[in-house]
Amino acid sequence: MKILLGCDVDPVLPPLLERPPTGDVWGCLANVDELVRVARDNLPPITWLIRSDESIRFCTGDFASGYRSKQTLWRSLEARGHELGWHVHLWSFDERRGCFMFDPTPPWLTEAHAALAACFPVRATRTGWDYGSATLFQTLDRLGVLLDFSALPGYVVWHRVGREDVRVDWLRCPATPYHPASDDHQRPGTLRLLEVPVTQFTNSALGAAIRLGWRIRHRCWALTGLLKKTRMLTEPWDEAPVAQGPVMAFHFHPEDLTGGGLANLMQNVATLRRLPGAELVTASGAYAHVMAGRGPA
Repeated sequence: MKILLGCDVDPVLPPLLERPPTGDVWGCLANVDELVRVARDNLPPITWLIRSDESIRFCTGDFASGYRSKQTLWRSLEARGHELGWHVHLWSFDERRGCFMFDPTPPWLTEAHAALAACFPVRATRTGWDYGSATLFQTLDRLGVLLDFSALPGYVVWHRVGREDVRVDWLRCPATPYHPASDDHQRPGTLRLLEVPVTQFTNSALGAAIRLGWRIRHRCWALTGLLKKTRMLTEPWDEAPVAQGPVMAFHFHPEDLTGGGLANLMQNVATLRRLPGAELVTASGAYAHVMAGRGPA
């Protein structure tokens, strides 16, 4: 069984982004330096998904500033068997609203990808707010992305983006890796892109009730997934995850590597390493493993 660990390499930005923040938005990446220092040879291979989207260009003047600001770090991690990928939030500046708002088909997407692709091969993605759509996945597939691990099986959530709520729907997607259909990101189909859903934990009865109440508030009556929960690698785990397919996937953010977050990550990695047949791999390794298991087309 392969285990895929990803980091959404985000800067710290205000939730209502109206103007470029002062100071270094990438200051939180010092937490990655600390993780590397503390973990030493126990640091597992991680797929570092570097943020590149219009908000990054707006705040720093460069789509690829997340890579260039820590280029020495990223190159050293690549040399140690880690992989670099792309993290993208679909939002654009809305002149009428005076802030960044959700944009399902942003005109800058190809340019943001090209900026990172000029620095390293972009084979893997995770999306901001875990968002997915047929249009987005068609674009990622066209850009040559091989693996995405944004899906949260059984989830429907509402994220505040700018001045509106955005619905993110994964209620119907499989819990195991699949190639999405070109017209439905939650249904298996013919895209080359492989979707690897994030591994779920057991939700408590209280947590399920809270989630149901949140759905009812948004006039969603689906009961699917109420008893499952996503846990970050930097959160404390009270149980070991259970594999439902050939790959388990987990993620975290640099800003959460403070306080107990770093210790939680190292403890959770130790838990994963003790699972029967566990092997920690990058996104490319996970893709090769799944594809090899399916045999010739």
